[in-house]
This record gives sequence, C-alpha cells and structure tokens, in this order.
Amino acid sequence: LPTITRFGPASMRAGTRLLRKLLHRRLGSTLAGGKVYSSPAEAVADVPAGAKLLVGGFGLSGVPENLISAIRDLGVDRLTVVSSNVGTGERGLGLLFQTGQISRVISAYVGENDVFERQFLNGQIEVELVPMGTLAERMRCAGAGIPAFYTRTGAGTLVQHGGMPQRYSADGARTVVQASPPRESRRFALPGGDHAEFVMEEALSGDFALVHAWRGDPEGNLVYRKTARNHNPPVATAGKVTIAEVEELVPAGSLDPDLVHTPGIYVDRVVQAPRMGLIERLTLAADPAAGPAAAKGPADVLRERIVRRAALEFRDGDYVNLGIGLPTLVSNFVPASVHITLQAENGMLGVGPFPRSGSEDCDLINAGKQTVTALPGASFFGADTSFAMIRGGHCDVTVLGSMQVAANGDMSNYLIPGKLVKGMGGAMDLVASGSRGVVTMEH
Repeated sequence: LPTITRFGPASMRAGTRLLRKLLHRRLGSTLAGGKVYSSPAEAVADVPAGAKLLVGGFGLSGVPENLISAIRDLGVDRLTVVSSNVGTGERGLGLLFQTGQISRVISAYVGENDVFERQFLNGQIEVELVPMGTLAERMRCAGAGIPAFYTRTGAGTLVQHGGMPQRYSADGARTVVQASPPRESRRFALPGGDHAEFVMEEALSGDFALVHAWRGDPEGNLVYRKTARNHNPPVATAGKVTIAEVEELVPAGSLDPDLVHTPGIYVDRVVQAPRMGLIERLTLAADPAAGPAAAKGPADVLRERIVRRAALEFRDGDYVNLGIGLPTLVSNFVPASVHITLQAENGMLGVGPFPRSGSEDCDLINAGKQTVTALPGASFFGADTSFAMIRGGHCDVTVLGSMQVAANGDMSNYLIPGKLVKGMGGAMDLVASGSRGVVTMEH
C-alpha cells in the first residue's frame, strides 16, 4: 500500500478509503463488503454509544427512518444528533427520544416533538439551537474543508451574545444550568458602503451521516426526489462515514451522470430500504363538488383582512418566502396583475397550491410540512442552496409569523425560557438577508 506520510483525521480517512478500495478490488465485493449492505441493521452495526450522528430530512420528508429504526434496535445511547428538526413524538428521530438514546441535540426547529420538549425542559438532554441556514452551511463547510465562516444571521441576538438555554435543571424548577457561550464576531463592509456585524460559525461534522435518497447505485451515487432532497446533500458530505438508505438500488451505469445529486465519493455505505411515504400535514385544496364553504366567523374575517393587506406588499416579479401559519394564506390574495414566485426554504422555487385529494405527494411539501404542488417552471434543490439564495439577498420579500414584535421591528418567535421551545427554524436567516420583511399576527 502507498505510504501515508502525514497523519491526521483527513489523511487517516483517505488511507481507510484507499485500503477499502484495494481490498474490494483484490477480494471481491462479497468478502470485502463494497458499499452495498444487506440491511439497515448491518449498515449501522458499528455505530457506538456516544456517537455524533448527522441526520438528513425535513419534517418527515426525506428522513432516513429505516436507519433510525435500526439504531433504535441497536440500543446505543448517549448519542449526539444533528438535524434540521427532531421529527414528531412518534416518527423520525422521535423513535430515539422515546427510548432515551439521545443526550444532546443540535437543531434548528424542534416544535413538533412533545417528547423532545418534555425531556429538554426536564433537564434530560442538552440542546443547541442553530438557525437552519447556518446549520446547513456549517455541514456544507465541514464537507468542503472550510473550518469556519461569517454570517449576518443571528447577529445582535442570543446566537451572537450567548445566554440561550442549553440545559435546564433536572429538579423540575426549570432553572437554566447551561447556556450558550458568546460567538466571535466581526464587522464587514456591505454593498453600498455600510458596515454590519457578522457572526463566526464553525464547521460541523459527525462520526456518521445518515441520509435518505430516492435512487442510488453501488458506487454510492445518489438521486433525491423533489423536496425530499432538503438537508440530505450537505449532510452526506459531512460525515466521517456516510450511510445512505435508498428506495431503489440500481446497477452502476443506470443513473444519468448529469442527474446525480450526491457523487459516490461522499458515500461509504448504501442499503436499499422500504419507502416510508409519510405525510406530516396532509393539506388539500377545497373540493368544488363539496358545495359552498362554511360561513366565516369573526376570527376568519380578521385573518383574511391581515393577509389581504400583506399581499399588497408584493411587486410584480418578486421572489417571496412565506412562513408557516398566517403567511401561507397570503398567496391566495395576490392581485391578478402581480406575478410572484414562492420560495420554500426546504428546497423549492415555484410552490403551487395545495393538491386535490388523491394527488398528494409525500415528497412535495412546503416549509410548513404541508402538501403542495409544483407550478410550471418549478425547481428543486438542497437546503444549503436554498439558504444561499436567502442569505445572498435573492428573495425579495419574506412574510413571517411571530410571538412578539417591537415598534422598531425587532421580533421574537422561537423561545420562551422555561416554558416553550420551538427553535428559530429559518426565520433568523430570512430576517438577516436584507429582504423586505412583513410580519402577520393576530395579537
């Protein structure tokens, strides 16, 4: 074997991969194992207690649930899990919270998992909340060999200054016993001559990366489907060992090289596993045959008044990001003379209306995890690309919900210490992007 003259994590991984390739050539795929594994259980068999796992998916879309189930059955504990969200109480990463196998979480949005929230507020787990775009970029940088980067996201908040609750006391008092430290920051010039504060964020890698893909081949090349791509591409690049579960395993050469989303160089193990087909929030268009809609109550009238006013903020040709809740209704009231393109931060341009019953697709959801359709000219991409669009100022308008808004425009929407934890999701990235921000709220 060639001599490895420099020793370190990168050179050791390169040497391991070279050794595996040579063994594969000399001994054959059956003995050496190759990249294809026979079952999810076999693929994760060497995951140890205390491992750091990077996990792809958004909501329940594109989640490697077969691999998660195998880790649950393996029984290893004290896991650190890095993921854009933490699933629900019953599915996705919720399977590992049910069994108490997770001790630390790094995530952007945790609001749909009551098991997680209970464990966090009761002091059972440590949590680092990270803006979703920052999280995706930290993993992308780890895979690209970039140790750190600066971003405006989180500047002026607890992300920069520290003090965000990371662990509560276990005595039920919900006293903060561990808080986030302050981050290094630096001022940079902006286009136009102004200066702004930027926060330094470090790359984020893991011992194992678990991803879900639509199709894969024995070389490890992966193709994702629609919005199930989401965070899987950056996750796949950032693991010391990357394990991909695929719905379809096709022979080498079957995938069009132009259409491969994740090249096999990033993937160490591939296993074919059943398609889960889960939909977290089935949302359907009204059926015209169902007759006239029910009469609107006072609350409906108020909500409609709010979103109608918000829709007047759009200009023809705008690219618009709509948050969850009230903002999703705004697109129903865009003036006929105004054409906008909706961007979903989970990886889609050209978001269309809710589907009719029977045409819903588990791989086609918006940022609120609702089923949607794709308009002609739509495109899909990974979350790292999505937030590059946002950070780069390519989205013209952002419409958000919020818990509180100050007279000067400061907003609070992700945490009530000791009482409620949702996570900031992509909101911090959106409001720091320089796009026009519109907040819709009923209180």
